[in-house]
Amino acid sequence: MNNIYIIHMNKYELKINTAWLKRKRDGLVKKLAGIGPFVDGSIAKVKRRCGNKNCKCYLKGEKHESYYLMYKTAGVTKAVYIPVDMVDEVIALNKEYKKLKRIIAEITRASKEIIRRHVSEKRQKGQRK
Repeated sequence: MNNIYIIHMNKYELKINTAWLKRKRDGLVKKLAGIGPFVDGSIAKVKRRCGNKNCKCYLKGEKHESYYLMYKTAGVTKAVYIPVDMVDEVIALNKEYKKLKRIIAEITRASKEIIRRHVSEKRQKGQRK
């Protein structure tokens, strides 16, 4: 019989074993198929003056808002300007990326726990040589 482990999640107790972890992991892998297009990075809102002497930012001190997609390449932060008509789309793409990262992290945790439990569960079953 499999070991039964108890994990405290909030105020509930779940009895889990390797078979449960594998089912959970398989369910998460199926969720990956539902992920749409994505883009990594962070979205930054920047307020700045444009330099046009006839503009409100020069005359009244009001600054223009613009959005940038910030990301790192080889440890160097890069930025891509997001056109005004694409801001909502890029935010949605970025949310999909964050969802993808959460699912991957959960799959990784489940896989690591399966690996950790492998030897002890085989010993209990008497299958290890």
